[in-house]
Amino acid sequence: MTEERKIDTEQEPAMITQTFEEVKKHRFNKIHVTIIIFMACQVLFLITFSEPFSIFWGSHPIFQIYNDDVINRSARIIMIYHSLANPFVVANTFWIMEYYDVREKFVPWLKWTLLPGCFLSGFCGLIFAYTRLRFFHELFYIGLGLIFIGGCLFIAAAFPIPNKFPDPKNATPGSSVYGLNLENYSLVILAICVLVSTIYGGLAAMENFTGTITNLMRETDAFLAEEVVKVLKHDWVEKFIVSHLHIQLALSSAMVVMIGYKTARVKGIAYKIILWANPVGLIVISWGAWVLNHYMIWAGAGILILNTTWMAIQGWINISKDNYGDEYKNLSFWKKLGGFFKDPIKWALYFIYLYAQIVVTICGIIVGLQTREVYRSHEWVQVEYDFNVGHWHLLAVLIATLLLLSAIDHFQHTKTTLRTLAGWFLGIGGFIAFTGANWYMMRDPAVSKFPSMYTTFVGVWILVVGFIFGIIVIVRSYVKKRRGN
Repeated sequence: MTEERKIDTEQEPAMITQTFEEVKKHRFNKIHVTIIIFMACQVLFLITFSEPFSIFWGSHPIFQIYNDDVINRSARIIMIYHSLANPFVVANTFWIMEYYDVREKFVPWLKWTLLPGCFLSGFCGLIFAYTRLRFFHELFYIGLGLIFIGGCLFIAAAFPIPNKFPDPKNATPGSSVYGLNLENYSLVILAICVLVSTIYGGLAAMENFTGTITNLMRETDAFLAEEVVKVLKHDWVEKFIVSHLHIQLALSSAMVVMIGYKTARVKGIAYKIILWANPVGLIVISWGAWVLNHYMIWAGAGILILNTTWMAIQGWINISKDNYGDEYKNLSFWKKLGGFFKDPIKWALYFIYLYAQIVVTICGIIVGLQTREVYRSHEWVQVEYDFNVGHWHLLAVLIATLLLLSAIDHFQHTKTTLRTLAGWFLGIGGFIAFTGANWYMMRDPAVSKFPSMYTTFVGVWILVVGFIFGIIVIVRSYVKKRRGN
């Protein structure tokens, strides 16, 4: 008996000290890297048709494979937009899943719908744009359908239940009210708005090209939203297309901002206020776009501006705190301010979040307020058209820059020379490119446009170098970690 008790006593401490570490079941790093490389390849292909880059190969596109009459050009550009936008939305969704809680059982289903949809629509859309082979258009549609199903599954995966899901014990301080997780509540509202806006675009496309929904009897046509937005009377197809383009980019930006809340580590009372206001801003700006009411769009945008501004300032403050540690409280204001620049990637990230409010949102509101009195006058017709084209392009490049900066910080935490260079090139290049673009889009028609064009080109070239550095940092870090494991 004594011997048995001795054995039990010896075994007991081992049982007491044994610990189990919970490991996250699903990881998304491979997905992040794959989509980044895929979209980089898409852009490399499109660069071969770009006028600023064509100086390297004789000032003509490398691939002479397209018809450039008005309708064909419009149709091709529409397909290019969607071929880039769909992978970007899917990439955003997986980044959101990286930072926010979703039900694990839905993750495989999200992968099986979103990833095939991403690659089918992204690849086949580009092929159809330049070849007009109908088979690839049908595959493109299948990709769109899979992404839409994935969006519905995401709502089910993220849907919050008070005091049950997400786990209140793991909630960010300030993110819950009466047990309801406001982060996931915002995500669900955002996803619903995206899906409704997608239906707008889908219905317009069906009526435009098949005429099977209503007796509108409109001639089958391919047109760009920027070409019809200044027309005073629109049929419902044109209204839906203008609405779709306005709101989908705005909601993609909102997805990037949701990621920013996590990287900036916003919490506490300020976060609670932001999360209360965020769904209101999303609903108001979406509804304003759906009914084409600029005043509602501006009201919703105003709410989101305040949220994003606070988030970016909090992110900058945290850079300084992380750099100085315990010394931070005793430092002067200027010393704390200098700490913002200690991490170029994070500095550029939050700087562009802030600068976006000026070059995108505020400039958009200014033009909207002056549309009838100024931009619709005869002298300003070309300027208005350039703004309608450039405004959306600028926003698309800007949110792509933000997502790349977030990805660099995710994959490469430690400071390296290449990471530092990527941060400075993306931050400075973004500032020059976005400033030059707005200078060009809001220029006085009586003044030469070339200084603003050259400024924009310089900024774009610096941005391109930053993108190259950033992608190299991400891929190298990912490969290194894979080999280490």
